[in-house]
Amino acid sequence: MFNYHDGSMLGASIVAVIFAWWIVFLAVYAIVAIPKWKLFEKAGRPGWGALIPYYNEYVLYDITWGNGVLFLLSLIPGAGLVFWIITRVKMAQAFGKGGGFACGLIFLYIIFLYIMAFSDDVVYVGVPGNPTAFGGGFGQTGYQQPGYQNPYSQGYQQQTNAQGTVKYCVNCGTRLENNEKFCPKCGKEQ
Repeated sequence: MFNYHDGSMLGASIVAVIFAWWIVFLAVYAIVAIPKWKLFEKAGRPGWGALIPYYNEYVLYDITWGNGVLFLLSLIPGAGLVFWIITRVKMAQAFGKGGGFACGLIFLYIIFLYIMAFSDDVVYVGVPGNPTAFGGGFGQTGYQQPGYQNPYSQGYQQQTNAQGTVKYCVNCGTRLENNEKFCPKCGKEQ
């Protein structure tokens, strides 16, 4: 004989498991969407794009490859992992970081995503390998975001603000006080 009480408990258990699964899914999705929102804004894209599934990958590939449709390559079985890794390397380059940071994005993705998103030192410099992506230049070969001047590039020595003229070291970008002739950090003559 079937006990209706046991059936209702089973149904309630299934609903509880599905509810718990959705809570965990939304929490993990939010953990990734928050730093992507900041990174998209750094790259001049709408931050809300990080909330929309598949569109957020489209925007990420647009930032890193220069063509968002290439995110479809990550859906190819087997080859998708290779494209995912290459995209993380290009992502590090697009935000002005090197190979060590790329390894961090590959092996500790969430941690390095947060570092990139919330660090003031990380700026979007453009699509890697595309010198014409943003007009190129500002004293540096490669790629640059419009209006961005790399403080480490030659030629970037002065920036005028409301208080007057501020000088930066042409070698390391350290702010120079009182018309210093040598950089206090790296010692390079100005």
